[in-house]
Amino acid sequence: MNRQQIFKLLTGVAILLSAAAIIAAARGDLWLDEVTSLSLAGKARSFLEIFTIFHYDNNHPLNTLFLYLAGNQNNFFIYRLLAVFSGIGSILLIGYVARRDWGWMEALCSVVLAGTSYPLLLYFSEARGYAPEVFFGLAAYAILRVNLRDYSTLRLVLFWLTSILGILSHATFIMLTVSFVVWNLAYEIQNNATLRKKAGWLIAHHLPPLAFFGCWYLFFLKNMIIDGGPVYSTWMVIGQACALLLGLSDTSGFHDAAVILVLAVVAAGAISLHNKRDIKWIFFPTIIVFAPALMLLINHPLHLYFRYFFVCFPFFILLLAYLLCDWYRSPAISLRLLSFIAIALFLIGQAPRDYLLLKLGRGEYAAALEYIVNNSPKDVIVRVGSDHDFRNRTLFNFYSTRVAAGDKLCYIEQSQWANNHPDWIIRHSQEINYDPGDNLLIKGIGKYHLEGTYGFSGYSGFSWFLFRSEDLPSRWLPRPSGGNR
Repeated sequence: MNRQQIFKLLTGVAILLSAAAIIAAARGDLWLDEVTSLSLAGKARSFLEIFTIFHYDNNHPLNTLFLYLAGNQNNFFIYRLLAVFSGIGSILLIGYVARRDWGWMEALCSVVLAGTSYPLLLYFSEARGYAPEVFFGLAAYAILRVNLRDYSTLRLVLFWLTSILGILSHATFIMLTVSFVVWNLAYEIQNNATLRKKAGWLIAHHLPPLAFFGCWYLFFLKNMIIDGGPVYSTWMVIGQACALLLGLSDTSGFHDAAVILVLAVVAAGAISLHNKRDIKWIFFPTIIVFAPALMLLINHPLHLYFRYFFVCFPFFILLLAYLLCDWYRSPAISLRLLSFIAIALFLIGQAPRDYLLLKLGRGEYAAALEYIVNNSPKDVIVRVGSDHDFRNRTLFNFYSTRVAAGDKLCYIEQSQWANNHPDWIIRHSQEINYDPGDNLLIKGIGKYHLEGTYGFSGYSGFSWFLFRSEDLPSRWLPRPSGGNR
């Protein structure tokens, strides 16, 4: 078996392991944003309403359409199938484009880095629009790279189709569309064709996707309602995105270093590609740095999260893999050693988050409600309150209908606590190491003791902390016959 065959075999093994990790990460409870998307799909009277009525940021139309077609399912994994297939397809495409552009070593390195990347595993296994957005983005990239050199009308139409489906997956796909335009423009500038032909190729490839996005913006995105959420500074989100990409600690002390390292990788990779006269030296800095910066300058989003840059992540992985393999081929021993060290640090940095994702998922909401049911008398209505009525009640309403005897649970909003004291209170947090304390004292309501902790892996989901009233016997209400709340 020669060296190339070994790389082929190892790449195949890496793809299988990546697919297994994506499938494993897709197990477990749905979290708030997935439940909200599922709720929108359930309210649609026809699939057309998904594209015409629900102007909400949680409506990622292609994913919502899939949820609509999936219908009511008891197995949550079914709701994540679009993401899972898109994620596995993305891993295959990452390996494919790396092999076609550079070689089998780059293909293996790309698949290993992508298959162990925590943010990629997270959104390749979540019932939202980010996984299909990346899949269609990589597919459009793979099509365009060939069509620039060897034109085919079929490939042109497929490029339009994948670009439009990417936009319908998530609006941030526009960053990739802009990057494709810049890449194509750079290619045409160095082309020997006439100016008329150059303009014709550029317009033919990109006018339909850009026109579709313009119409989609006026028809759908312009009036989009943002459901809200925590507000973070732009620099904090950028630093967080870079830290997660590299597997560094998501703390302010590491954010600046992560940004510098990402920019260093982009610069080094672009210089290397430029020296080899590979026109993609323009594409990678555009999609990783300049297109996101342009989006921020134009849009000025109040609510900004690292996942809004997710479509850029696989292209950073590709560039990083190319650069590390380029260093490995260098005659300088120091560069070869640096490539091994960089890969090792990347894998070590990603491993703890990957482990928690596979172990805890996005929360254990059903198990928490089952605990409340099993630790309350059978013939009473159990009153449950929480520290955040919107977030926790949404999950409470979804899971209380899916646990045994869940009809005995009654959610009490905070405004009603004075006259209807909760028997249990749920506190939540998106901090992995959050300590809620052992006791909870609410003036005029009573004392509560921590009974259970139900964690999550981070970023998508919440930890739930169950506090039980210390004077429950005086609060139990007889449960009406029939179990109605």
